[in-house]
Amino acid sequence: MKKDLLRILPVLLLVSACAHAPVTGGFTSSPEPLTADGAAPLNEGNVQASRLLAAQDAEKNAMRRAAALFMDAAGPEADQALDEGLLRTPQLYVAKYKVLSEWRDGPVYRVTVRAWLRLDRLVSALRGMKLAGPEASSPEAAIVGAGAESGAFFDAFAGAFAGSSMMELKRLPPTAQQEAGGALSAGLSSASESGADLLFVSSASAVPSGSGFDTGFYPYRADASLSVYDVKSGKELLSLSAQSSAIDSSRQASSDKALASAGELLGRQAAQKTAGLVSSPAPVKIKVFGLDGLATLEKLRGQLSKAQLSGLRVDSYSDGIAVFSAVPGSSDLQEFASSVLRDDEMGLELEATGPAEVDFALVR
Repeated sequence: MKKDLLRILPVLLLVSACAHAPVTGGFTSSPEPLTADGAAPLNEGNVQASRLLAAQDAEKNAMRRAAALFMDAAGPEADQALDEGLLRTPQLYVAKYKVLSEWRDGPVYRVTVRAWLRLDRLVSALRGMKLAGPEASSPEAAIVGAGAESGAFFDAFAGAFAGSSMMELKRLPPTAQQEAGGALSAGLSSASESGADLLFVSSASAVPSGSGFDTGFYPYRADASLSVYDVKSGKELLSLSAQSSAIDSSRQASSDKALASAGELLGRQAAQKTAGLVSSPAPVKIKVFGLDGLATLEKLRGQLSKAQLSGLRVDSYSDGIAVFSAVPGSSDLQEFASSVLRDDEMGLELEATGPAEVDFALVR
């Protein structure tokens, strides 16, 4: 039975590497080179066999280093899982290799090789083996309207909220409003199914206001409200409102402008008021441009791991762009970025900061 299992293990790993769900976040399908050393006992009667074994050892060492970049866990158990899993079939993850140097070292034959690794397969296999998790996600809020609302209101609300909050906002389908029980019960159910932490129930309307119709301009006033619910308990956490006015030579344009202005005000309020409602700290994205290979990514990860943050992981790497996720020790991302630059030894430059992302460029 054990022999049969060992015989079919390479097939199972191939299925895991090729048939596992696509890696989220994006990993290049083009093989990435990484230089590694390997060694094997020297067989004087068959040096070529020693050379081959040493090269295979170097391939495995390259795979170990690459896997360490993406694995969530480290230690003897993770090492054993690698040895009994991916490292049994390096040919699935190493597209090719080139021996850069080789030499005899007493009873040992040593080589240095450059191995081209298939990262997409490697990360998929790690996730299939539960050694690496999916891309880290931020807290989510789902929004459902209590009525047929203007696109101008929602677009402005969503834009203002996204620009000021670490939460992701998703709009629930109209059917969530039309089912029996109304927007709240259907919205809570749909929000739970979508994985959202909070539910926003919004309402917005615009009506003519004041005088001015005989002048060719049409003043409108918009009233908007938002109730915030905890999806798990169904408890109402917040109730917010906003008003705004606008005037235009077109009734529709005036109404849309008023709704958009109210949506923007309400979006900013919601971002500010909901910041502390989700207990788990939100991870931020750390994007770094200008990397020239896995060795640089390895060095960068090591440098970031010394910063004041937790839960550091590589979410994606492709075309010289690495995306990390982590929870910084400071909620002030500008201060976090400054602390990274203070301890930098690689030549990073700050490109931009947002409510949930910090971008750097590696300047050479």
